[in-house]
Amino acid sequence: MSTTWIMVCDAAKARLFETRSRAVPWTVLETTLHAESRSKGSELVSDHSGSRASQGASAHHDALAPSSAPKEVTKAHFAHTLVKTLEQARCEGRFDSWIAVAPPHFLGSLRSELTVELGKLLVATLDKDLSQLSRGEIEDRLHDMIPVPLGEPPLLEESRSHWG
Repeated sequence: MSTTWIMVCDAAKARLFETRSRAVPWTVLETTLHAESRSKGSELVSDHSGSRASQGASAHHDALAPSSAPKEVTKAHFAHTLVKTLEQARCEGRFDSWIAVAPPHFLGSLRSELTVELGKLLVATLDKDLSQLSRGEIEDRLHDMIPVPLGEPPLLEESRSHWG
């Protein structure tokens, strides 16, 4: 039987679900919170980011200014952490395919971190923020995105409502 993982996330929270069939409710595997992504940008940097070089009476610039906004770096780090978790599970053979659901910008961050092998197992993406919905609500919205394993007949609408 085929195993599909579904990652539903935003830049501060990720939930990982598993399903082996469309007819069986999803299992929650893991919830990861990333509080730094909810912080204000000013809270993510120290007061002394580098020396300052004077360029006249009122013009200053940071000699060691970061090339990216601290908040973007924090979000990219979270995306990297999530993909690392998926890659480890892929190496262990824990799933056969996976689906990513995230707001457009964060979905792009996830995609930029994917390995070639992990990218081959990605069967669907949805660029929406569903991270605040319950498991059941997410499952209802994504039902048709779940691959149907070989030998398993697609569910009819009548039988699907039995599980809803």
